[in-house]
Amino acid sequence: MTTKPKYTLETRAGECTDHGTFPNNLVQQFGASPVWFGCPRCQFDGRHSQDPDQRSKAVGIHRERLLNERLLDAGIPDRFMSCTLDNWSAETPAKVQALAACGGFVDAFEENFTVGRSAMLLGTVGTGKTHLGSAMLQAVIRKYALAGLVGLYATAGSIIRDVKATFGNRGRTEADVYADLIRPDLLVIDEVGVQHGTDFERQVLFEVINGRYEKIKPTIVVSNLGVTELRQCLGDRAVDRLRDKGGIVVVFRWASARGDA
Repeated sequence: MTTKPKYTLETRAGECTDHGTFPNNLVQQFGASPVWFGCPRCQFDGRHSQDPDQRSKAVGIHRERLLNERLLDAGIPDRFMSCTLDNWSAETPAKVQALAACGGFVDAFEENFTVGRSAMLLGTVGTGKTHLGSAMLQAVIRKYALAGLVGLYATAGSIIRDVKATFGNRGRTEADVYADLIRPDLLVIDEVGVQHGTDFERQVLFEVINGRYEKIKPTIVVSNLGVTELRQCLGDRAVDRLRDKGGIVVVFRWASARGDA
């Protein structure tokens, strides 16, 4: 039986000259138009071919598909799928410094992962924090996904909503939500600080940050707050865990770019 690829959008009958009729699947692509999967038997035969060129080509396609699934699994919003470290505009010394810090975190990710070193991208609205946070996550996935790395993007609001959704629910539990957020090798938590600032919200985010800290897993926090305000929002314990092992802080202090369009 042929397994349907993940992220299949549509299935139609295809015709292969070698293998006859097969279910052809239209598969979603990360940041690009969907593509037809093609004959799965041809692809299997290609990966096991005695011809090294044919085998190399087929294996390359297979790896690209696995990488595509890992990128889609990460949950990066559509708007930020095209955001990379290379296309972030760094036209001032402060922006160059911010880009260098974020790129350095990616370049040193093996060490950061080993010690559980985290990062905080802090500053005013519209200064490119989510662009860089998404770009860092995407770069790490592209570099290490085929070695088994899993990355995830989430907003603080979505995390809190997911926990609240378990109340009175006999299915998914609060522990399940935390486990799903602690499991990824790299987690980006965006929009920290736009919540109501309740003790419940603070505790939920602490559970995630502390759970990952205990498992020695890096977390990237993106917030419109400064360090002092972030301590008020998350609590001293959470911020101290993010700063442990030399956790980096990148400050965005320039004007919003959103009004320039």
